Amino acid sequence: MVCANEGACQFLFLKGNARPEVTYADRAGKYMGQKGVTLPRL
Repeated sequence: MVCANEGACQFLFLKGNARPEVTYADRAGKYMGQKGVTLPRL
């Protein structure tokens, strides 16, 4: 049950059939190297 003013979250993990052309590391993803919980960066 989700009540008013409570957060909700969903994670989907999908496995592709081939390696990506550009990886998250290649793009220098904004969450790379994080330690522990990291709040959203806009």
